[in-house]
Amino acid sequence: MLTIILIFLIAYLLGSIPFGKIIGLKFYGIDIQKRGSGNIGFANVLTHLGWKAAIPTLLGDVSKGALATWLALHYLTPELAYWAGITAVLAHIFPIWLNFRGGKGIATAFGVMLVLAPLAAVIGLGIYLLPYLGFKIESGRAAIMALATLTIVGQFVSPLAWWQFGCILLIALWTLRDNIRGTIPNM
Repeated sequence: MLTIILIFLIAYLLGSIPFGKIIGLKFYGIDIQKRGSGNIGFANVLTHLGWKAAIPTLLGDVSKGALATWLALHYLTPELAYWAGITAVLAHIFPIWLNFRGGKGIATAFGVMLVLAPLAAVIGLGIYLLPYLGFKIESGRAAIMALATLTIVGQFVSPLAWWQFGCILLIALWTLRDNIRGTIPNM
């Protein structure tokens, strides 16, 4: 039981590392939470700091979901590894270091899927990139399209169940609710 508690604590602490905020402050002298949507993730960093800041933010956010999940998978069951990954996603959204105001959790969820369902993660990335890059659809809406599709087809290419994809989709729908309503311009 102590191992489970320790792994989940590590997953939360990993997930709550605010890469976008750290990069913005350290290298640009800009608090990303005071720009645009106020989120610490890839899209807001890209919009306000550019690609040089956005790429390491993205890699950091993906890595923390993947590392938390991999660590749990190494010591616990796949089911508990999934929940440890979800813990990292929720920690990105509600980081202790930032008064529980973080990002959307999409990149961190992608990291979780890379470990538990790599083929589904790659399919999801393709479904995301096509509308985002090909048709200039706002990133949050492209993420919802990808996650909704994966909730339906992911169970055929992944050991994750439909409800596990669905849980990630519900978190994304909640965190991207302003994007869905169209109140955040081109993030």
